[in-house]
Amino acid sequence: MEKMELKNALETKYPHKQALLKRIECVYIPVTNAETAKEFFMKHGLITLSPKGNVKLASGQGIYFLETREKQSSNFVTHDWDENNEEHEMEAICFEVNQINELYRQMKDSGARVSELKDSGSCGGSFYFFDPDGNKYTAWQNV
Repeated sequence: MEKMELKNALETKYPHKQALLKRIECVYIPVTNAETAKEFFMKHGLITLSPKGNVKLASGQGIYFLETREKQSSNFVTHDWDENNEEHEMEAICFEVNQINELYRQMKDSGARVSELKDSGSCGGSFYFFDPDGNKYTAWQNV
């Protein structure tokens, strides 16, 4: 079923005017070392820490870096994102950022693993970056 067909079918079957889920309050990311993950994000100015040492975005939403016994990532493979790639490695989080060009340059110059900066026209600019555990993220800025 095409996306619009599915949308119409679901809205007909389950009519409601407002979703009960308001926003994402926090996200949980698997890491081998929470201190290393926090340091990576702090080094690049991506987060701040709450008085209790929890990670916060500029919007106030939280990220929890939770240590796992075995290395794993939040990435997954999908055929449903890039029509030219049946095995696209998808990130779990896309962050909206300010000053994307400066952030990209700073991360790249400091040795962070980043993709090329991509201009997607009316969709804005973006690049992928990876934390020390290989978790993939998108940094995106609207135009």
